[in-house]
Amino acid sequence: MDTKYEGKTMNSTETFEWGEYSSNAIDYIANSTAWMNIAVGSVRSGKTITAITRYLEFMITSPHTDFMVIGKTLGAVKRNVVKPLMAMMRSMGINPVHNRKENEVYFMDKVLALYGMGKKDDEEKIQGSTFAGAFIDEGTVITEEAFKMIISRLSESGAKMFVTCNPSNPNHFLYVEYLMNPELIREDKLRKWTFRLEENKNLSKEYVENLKASYPEDSVFYKRYILGQWVSGQGAIYDKFNKDNIFSGSVDLDHYDYLEIGSDYGTSTTTCYALIGIKEYEDHNEYDVICEKGFDAKQEGVTQTDAERVEDIYQLQEEYGLDSTCVFYVSHDAASLLSALQKDHRIKMSLDTFTPDTLECIREISSLFYKNYLRVHSSCTETIKQVESYEWDMKAAQKGIDKPVKKDDHYPDALRAPIMNHLFEDAFYSDLVYL
Repeated sequence: MDTKYEGKTMNSTETFEWGEYSSNAIDYIANSTAWMNIAVGSVRSGKTITAITRYLEFMITSPHTDFMVIGKTLGAVKRNVVKPLMAMMRSMGINPVHNRKENEVYFMDKVLALYGMGKKDDEEKIQGSTFAGAFIDEGTVITEEAFKMIISRLSESGAKMFVTCNPSNPNHFLYVEYLMNPELIREDKLRKWTFRLEENKNLSKEYVENLKASYPEDSVFYKRYILGQWVSGQGAIYDKFNKDNIFSGSVDLDHYDYLEIGSDYGTSTTTCYALIGIKEYEDHNEYDVICEKGFDAKQEGVTQTDAERVEDIYQLQEEYGLDSTCVFYVSHDAASLLSALQKDHRIKMSLDTFTPDTLECIREISSLFYKNYLRVHSSCTETIKQVESYEWDMKAAQKGIDKPVKKDDHYPDALRAPIMNHLFEDAFYSDLVYL
């Protein structure tokens, strides 16, 4: 790849440290010349950087000027793709400019537009536009409508798509309609490469073994993210939760580095709270669910007002002597409760909101239960009961959608915010994955 290109003013000095490419990666870079080129496989297998390398080459050599990068969110696009892409450019003598206001990257005579398309109607962002190329980061997490809109926008001559993804549900549209489409494959419009964890020569043997040990070998996450298989979740979600994840006796709050409260909000169902103690160690974090508090509107036969919910939260704060060092996470759909808490001057805790990525939360919490880094106090009977009964929605799975059954899920959902906002920084699913 020629590295002598005239660029624009540099807005960062970080350069890329080139790793060793596997034979599979080299083949992808050399032969991803189809209309749709998909790199699928294990986490940390090198597929993302390989595809970015190829996309950069494609854009540089294209006679066209307009390209796009798509991911679930803009944040994910910038971490997973834009950061390493711009570092690659600088290593080659190209000086890119990232316009954060317009969400565009400029280099040479090219304009690279950035989009998050993980939500309904996100495809409208590119309606009416024309592009010569698309890079889709984690193709299984954008909507089907967005995927089809992207295809319709690639109308320049020689336009191509480059897609990365980890395996998902075998009924997912990307697998059924594209990866297993015999016509696309026969006509050489689609080419796919399967990347394996062991192929990445830039990872230490110890790291690979630790990664494999993160999940039980019979779990859906091990099969997808380690083995690279398209499988659906069945039965209990937290099937490795057992008596070792339950602790009893008095709790020394001083043992923990952080005390935080997660919540799940229901106007006509259950509103509940979980106080979680977080202890940081050199190589991992541990989480203890110390207490639970909740109100079941169906069982009580009456709904709570936000004023009554604030009173419950205040009593929980006072019972455990919590102050501003404790963060109380309000559900993303509980704006009225957040407003009520902000107006009540008795509330000393810091307030924050949390919008969950359900599958990511399940994946991380499953791993923590398996490694016994997440425990629940024996007094938290509803949490224990609902964690044990939390199961995959098989009707949704038949449509290619991974989600839990929406029944008795309030207490497990309340655990998410404190855990996900205090993940050990070396957690393997980190968005930025170099070779």
